[in-house]
Amino acid sequence: MTRRFRIQSPGEDADDTAWYWFEVEEDGWVLRQAVFEAALEVPRTCEPLQNADGTTSGGASMAAAQAQLALVRERFGRLGVQLYQTVYGAFTEGAVEVPPEAVDVTEPEFERAWSTALRHRHLSHYVTGPLPEGSLLTGMVCALPWGAGRTGLFVDINLPVDAFVDIAWLPFDPADWPTVGTMAEFEVVTLRFSSARPQIRLRPTAAPPPGEPWPRRAQR
Repeated sequence: MTRRFRIQSPGEDADDTAWYWFEVEEDGWVLRQAVFEAALEVPRTCEPLQNADGTTSGGASMAAAQAQLALVRERFGRLGVQLYQTVYGAFTEGAVEVPPEAVDVTEPEFERAWSTALRHRHLSHYVTGPLPEGSLLTGMVCALPWGAGRTGLFVDINLPVDAFVDIAWLPFDPADWPTVGTMAEFEVVTLRFSSARPQIRLRPTAAPPPGEPWPRRAQR
């Protein structure tokens, strides 16, 4: 039987307060976990989670799921796990002991907290982990699946994860887009996960003036 509960962990002052939400199996094995911290800023386009006492929680520091983490580990190994923890927090793997101060919550209550935590984490800045925002990488343009001037392109950064440059970061004229084989320097903009698949979002640190060529095709 699945159990859902929350725990409020008060600190020495209001900014130290944290709210822990757990979904566990009958043996206490954690399925999903969300954490909100009063000291964390709520992302600009998100709403804070409303608590039962009328107060609001801070930003979410975790929204992690055991099943998704297991898939990421199987498909992408250690790097995938590190990226997952960067976005969703370091998940409590295994069983937890339910403390006496835990308050049981309904499934709708948990899902509301869970969806709020996911939104917070998806719109947070990721300044830790193996590829924090602002990191510089050298990569080679490897695919333009939609053609130049549409959607974006993929970059080979010599890591076992996808790296994508959105159209917003590329020249307006499709003729000025880099071709497959172009080597360039890129900056990490953010991280994304879709169906347990990590994706590094990049932008070129520099682009040639309109009409000028990108660097010559790389020899591999």
